[in-house]
Amino acid sequence: VDAYDLAGHAGQIAARVAPALAPPEATSLARASTPVMLGGLGGTSLRIASDLLGPMGLEPMQAGGGSSANPDPGAPAKYVDGGAIGVELVRGDISAMGIGTVTRVSGDKLVAFGHPMMNGGVTNLPTAIAQVHWILASQNRSFKIGEAVRTVGSLVNDRQAAIVVDSAAKAPVFPMRVQIDGVNGAPHPTWNVEVAHDQFLAPSFVSMALGNAVEATTAERRDMTWRAVSQLKIGRYGTISLVDFGAGNGAPLTADDFVRSRIVRSMGALLNNPWEEVAIERVDTRVKVTFDREVVLLRGAKVLEPEIDAGAPARIRLDLQPHQGPLESRVIEVPIPRELAGGQVDIELSPGYEVERPMATPNNVAELVAMLPLQNHDAESVVATFKLRENGAAYRGKVASRLPPGAMDTLRPSSDSDAPETFGAQVQVPISLKRFMVGKDTVSVKVRPILR
Repeated sequence: VDAYDLAGHAGQIAARVAPALAPPEATSLARASTPVMLGGLGGTSLRIASDLLGPMGLEPMQAGGGSSANPDPGAPAKYVDGGAIGVELVRGDISAMGIGTVTRVSGDKLVAFGHPMMNGGVTNLPTAIAQVHWILASQNRSFKIGEAVRTVGSLVNDRQAAIVVDSAAKAPVFPMRVQIDGVNGAPHPTWNVEVAHDQFLAPSFVSMALGNAVEATTAERRDMTWRAVSQLKIGRYGTISLVDFGAGNGAPLTADDFVRSRIVRSMGALLNNPWEEVAIERVDTRVKVTFDREVVLLRGAKVLEPEIDAGAPARIRLDLQPHQGPLESRVIEVPIPRELAGGQVDIELSPGYEVERPMATPNNVAELVAMLPLQNHDAESVVATFKLRENGAAYRGKVASRLPPGAMDTLRPSSDSDAPETFGAQVQVPISLKRFMVGKDTVSVKVRPILR
């Protein structure tokens, strides 16, 4: 459930709608596609939109921005036969709108397009009265250029022959705010958008909105470190905090850096969970940028006392190489339990962002929400891990990290397949570094036996 992948989700939808969008056999005809006007998005976001939305019958195109959030008082208030209609996927500082023509209005309902948008059946996407500014006529590909002028209604049915819109309905959307700190003189550090509440489109446009805002504000080909803290507000389940990060040199941040971000994967996992519908109420992301490569390379590790007394901590010296700086040494202490006396303990040293905590498979939305922020340790830490002699078990949202001897036999019922997940018990000791570490190492220490 928690291993959501946006590109994989796009592939599944594309495979499902492919038969409906395929051209008739033995003809040179092609199915009509829906142009999606993108405003305020850069080239990288356009490419991502094409990769994700293109196989579904949508054709993203860069166009001028426009928003129906604050409509002109003189803008039309009702749909009319032959008028322009837009399906707003995201609006605000960036916009994405599928545009087409109203076929027939009957009361509060209307049909439009004359072809599917994504052939998604029953749906709920915001629609708007649109204004066409230009029609680009071409034998290769003709399309309209326009903008939304007033939000009215919701796309309630997306079928092969047409889309159906209910002008009296209101589609769910959620606000998203991106605040970028640390870029002096940036003309637009705050970005605000509203995103359509859809299982696939929501994580797609959240990744593009976040990546595009950061790319437009921090386009620098120099050392950079960024930390993005996202507050995801979930209806009935409160707010969780998710952290994404990165560092590098020479390649500015783009939307590609956020397609696999934790905020996007968490939102996808929540919206596509198998238990119940989840409402995303708000996303607030604060991105802190520093123009320095806050990364250290683990050059080596050495145990200061190769043999220790039972119950004493293992003292390990880490040799850390910062970017463009002298080699640094840091001594850390790892507590070793007394019961490991008389043996050798192998301690693995890894970056915190690569070490997963032992967690039970979620069985409901509440457990999934509780698990999402806690899957990994602090990204700016080193985690010392060593194995214990016992085993652990995870069952129905609970984790027993160490079980007494004989407990495993009791937990393996012979007549019931619903048994706990078992794993080798281990101890994970995180030590804060205040920087991101790259590299791994393993050291060994002997524990003297207890003489009685």
